[in-house]
Amino acid sequence: MRKETVESIIAGVLVLVLGVASAPARAELSLKILGGQYSPHLRKLNEDLDKYWNNRWDTDFEFKAGAIFGLALGYDVGPRFEIRLEGYAFESKTGDTYRRSWENELGLWERYCNDDFKLTVTSMIVSGIYKFSLFHVGAGVGSFSSKLHWVGGYDRYFNGSWMDSHSHSESDRDSSVGLVVLAGFSFGNKPVSLNLEARYVMLAKSKLEVNCPNWDTEVDLSGLQLSLLAGVKFK
Repeated sequence: MRKETVESIIAGVLVLVLGVASAPARAELSLKILGGQYSPHLRKLNEDLDKYWNNRWDTDFEFKAGAIFGLALGYDVGPRFEIRLEGYAFESKTGDTYRRSWENELGLWERYCNDDFKLTVTSMIVSGIYKFSLFHVGAGVGSFSSKLHWVGGYDRYFNGSWMDSHSHSESDRDSSVGLVVLAGFSFGNKPVSLNLEARYVMLAKSKLEVNCPNWDTEVDLSGLQLSLLAGVKFK
């Protein structure tokens, strides 16, 4: 994990601890389940899939938006301000099968290939939230850890006869720091509460590389999230 990421997480935890320590006796704790839809800007990653596979082998690899799931722990410090620590995970998969062939003086060679890619993102975010009755706004900083995993293989044939098989597995991971802004509505009170939020992630970019072929790419996690948080409040 990068030094900047570690420093940001330490700072976020300190803010949360100090906020709780200085909170009045009426401060309340909330624990919520988080779910929603995440649409990161994966254009560079998908452009590389076009370059190395789709445009060459007529495949259909593409990473897409998907669901997020996680937990959120919040402290109401006074009637209008909340400090929230949350973590969630996002996953996107793509895969395809395709045929490669070539001829030489000996005859026809063929490969029947199968490749599967999985992008996994885990996030930890510390946010400050200000409440206007039912409406609230907020901003935070977080760590975004990305992992790209590629599993593939092929069966090779010569003049229609099977020759051999091959499989491989490559992965790489990186962490980055990003900012989050959010706005939403709160429903309910003690003990059950709901939050409907729109968030936007900014500046979270990771560098990833896999070696078959030598593929150096970038994952831009900036993008819109629509989230629902449901849980309980208690002192």
